[in-house]
Amino acid sequence: MVERYSLKRIWEDLAMPDLAISIKLAVGPTKLVLAFCGIVLICSLGYLMDLAGKSVVIGPAEIQGEQKTELDVYIADPAHTRQFIEANRETAPRKGVFNVLWSFTSARFHDSTLQLLNLGNANIFANVRFAIHNLWLCIRAVAWAFIYHPVYSTFFFVAIFIVSVFFGGAICRCAALEFARNEKPGLVEALRFAWENFRAFVCALLIPLGLALLLILLLLGAGLVCAVPWIGELFVGALFGFILLAGLLIAILLVGLAAGGLLLFPSVAYEKTGGLDAVGRSFAYLLNRPLWMMYYLFISAVLGTFFYLVFRWLVFVILKITYAMLSLGMTLGGQPQKLERIWLPPQFFGFVQRASENASLSETAASMLIYFFLLLILSLLICYIVSFLFSAAAVIYALLRKKVDRVELDHIFVHLDYFRGANQG
Repeated sequence: MVERYSLKRIWEDLAMPDLAISIKLAVGPTKLVLAFCGIVLICSLGYLMDLAGKSVVIGPAEIQGEQKTELDVYIADPAHTRQFIEANRETAPRKGVFNVLWSFTSARFHDSTLQLLNLGNANIFANVRFAIHNLWLCIRAVAWAFIYHPVYSTFFFVAIFIVSVFFGGAICRCAALEFARNEKPGLVEALRFAWENFRAFVCALLIPLGLALLLILLLLGAGLVCAVPWIGELFVGALFGFILLAGLLIAILLVGLAAGGLLLFPSVAYEKTGGLDAVGRSFAYLLNRPLWMMYYLFISAVLGTFFYLVFRWLVFVILKITYAMLSLGMTLGGQPQKLERIWLPPQFFGFVQRASENASLSETAASMLIYFFLLLILSLLICYIVSFLFSAAAVIYALLRKKVDRVELDHIFVHLDYFRGANQG
């Protein structure tokens, strides 16, 4: 009884060192390369699709020079979106869907991060509420894309789903092996595992989504029946209990997927199980230890955000020092304004900016090269976020599995070929 409530046991239950390992896992070279490959594929596809056709209507410039897109109008008032498109369809310039979505979601991310750091003018609960509100705006932005650009969005988001599942599964496998056995699999090994278990990864996500969609269709059908005079309302009234049950199941599936969806990929990565078993394990761990799940998510979010800001600060300092030295050198050389024409002063939340006032072709080329390198630096920060998300999920899954099933953290499926190779070595 003393051991159960000792400080050592409490420290082990808090699992702070294990959760902190997610940072180390996230910056592993293999996982960063996998995240980079996935991001490059998605961004390249979006860029090429935007080149093929720019369909987002842009309104006339406002007083401050800013232009509203149809997405901005949709976020402000969905009812006026169609009217805005019709009024500006013929004369307005166009942008690509990916360009608009990227600009909107990145702005919401920056706003949320800045607000979370602003503890002087608002309390932490208001800041978290603001971050959740911005997340909801991003979800609405995706809804706008499907409503007004359905063909583009269907193709693009299906591609995002496939790429995310494949590379996310590979990252999870790397993180699981490193966390459980302190082994660092190579890039080829991680990709092979993701390819061999791709069907399980996909089914793990599609099964709860498919069930929720089926129940939603049933409720829509009940609504259509209710529209029938006389018989419809009697039918719905008689089966109202089953209708409420369907609504309850939809809520459970969606909430479970939102809260326990992070456990789906690690379940396959640790156990090499099928999609249905992965769903069962994830939902079982979530329902058995919901408070521990919330605690692990909160600590992981705090650690991940803190180190993201640390990494971003380091990048900002490097860029700031580089810019200051270059500016001083150009001032001594009699060209104090030249640097600003090819590289704008870096900002903490806006160091990827492209200068547009180039005086010559050589300055334009230099500006483009600098912008390209800044994009690479930004992509590394995004890779960290992606890698941390899947690495933290792998750690949280192992901790919850230990809580529920009493399975040790070092337990993980390893192919028999590994043991053959170890014995031969």
